[in-house]
Amino acid sequence: MVKAGKSVSPVVIGSLHKFSEVEVFQLREKLLSHYDANHRILPWRSIAATELDRNKRAYAVWVSEMMLQQTQVATVMSYFEKWISKWPTVADLSKATLEEVNQVWAGLGYYSRARRLHEGAVKVMEDLDGEFPNDRDSLVEQLPGVGRYTGSAIASIALGSCVGVVDGNVNRVMARLRGIGADITAQTTVDHMWSLADQLVDPERPGDFNQAVMELGATVCTPKTPSCSSCPLQSLCVAYCRSQDGHQKASINSHFKKVSKSKGKEDEGSVKDIECLPECDLCLRKEDWDSSLGVQNYPRKGQKTQSRLETSAVVMLQRMNGQMYFVQRPKTGLLANLWEFPSISLTSEEESQWEESITQQLQEFAVPQSYASSRIFVSDVLHIFSHIRQTYKVYKLLLDDKKPEVVCPSRYQGSQWMTREEFMSSATSTAMKKILKAVESSEQKAKVFWYTIFVLAY
Repeated sequence: MVKAGKSVSPVVIGSLHKFSEVEVFQLREKLLSHYDANHRILPWRSIAATELDRNKRAYAVWVSEMMLQQTQVATVMSYFEKWISKWPTVADLSKATLEEVNQVWAGLGYYSRARRLHEGAVKVMEDLDGEFPNDRDSLVEQLPGVGRYTGSAIASIALGSCVGVVDGNVNRVMARLRGIGADITAQTTVDHMWSLADQLVDPERPGDFNQAVMELGATVCTPKTPSCSSCPLQSLCVAYCRSQDGHQKASINSHFKKVSKSKGKEDEGSVKDIECLPECDLCLRKEDWDSSLGVQNYPRKGQKTQSRLETSAVVMLQRMNGQMYFVQRPKTGLLANLWEFPSISLTSEEESQWEESITQQLQEFAVPQSYASSRIFVSDVLHIFSHIRQTYKVYKLLLDDKKPEVVCPSRYQGSQWMTREEFMSSATSTAMKKILKAVESSEQKAKVFWYTIFVLAY
């Protein structure tokens, strides 16, 4: 006999969190009018709007969306223009080396995005006859690193497919419009957001509509200090409301005011529970409501994963002629394929043993102990990755131009001596550039100090 599986309670979603047909019509009209009058001029938008070749449109939107992941528009613009200038088509990108791609990407972070763009370009040319997939599902299936959001963005903006998009900006706009106070990362909430996005997208202008929602979240319905007074969707927003005399009031409370039947007017002293239904899975619970936040009660995020703390020693090995020694990181993992100064993990050591550990591990590079122990401590440099607070303890070690001959440990792909100019144009991380800057700043301060001593002495 087969045991019955555990029953799953059906999801309960109150009508407050949905749009009527009339509201859908109004929202499209208001939002697109606002977008037409106020949207930012961005290079990938111009290509998507004017380029006749669908492959070039798809390529430009794909590159922009990959760059925009976890990165602000203002930062992306110069990178995008440099990228498109160097590789104007997917065919051009497919012929580039990963080293060249990483060089152009250097400073944007999340380097796996660059690698996936390169892999995707090669796949389009070799496996897809140079043609981009023509719908969201095919884009997600065929292109590495393209998920539901990126596939939807490419399909709607570049190819005119009538599919919605959901990103952080869209989540915030929808959560406020419909008073969705459940954890924004919960699967029930995610599914409902995608359902709303697909319902709302304008079939005549899907790309413009999706960009309009994202633009509203980026410029008007911002996380902090949103510009509710200039929002075109005020009248449709549950989290924003007006008092009876027309003054703006950023609170959900008036949506739930009880009306006294006997008096035929609002009972100002009685505010209904902010939950539209006692069992609704998407409502913000009354114990979580903060009246001082108003619309900023939405969206509600799950508990943020705490960043882990890591410490490493970084040693700049430098010859008398100014050349510096760099190693290339492995092909996978954090900062894959990038060039860096030799790095030594210190997280598993007691702090009192760190100096000894650095000396020992430098011998992996065939640096004799007599040299290794003469290194000079420069400073600590903090760099924050998305999930790591990384402290680099920076050292400098001067070597003769020929000896000792430094050896590259097997955990790296290779090594190279570079000038400062060569390093700055190579595929490296922002963290390594910060370390070089810290060393140069320390050297400059030392020069000023000794110059001052010299002047005072004479």
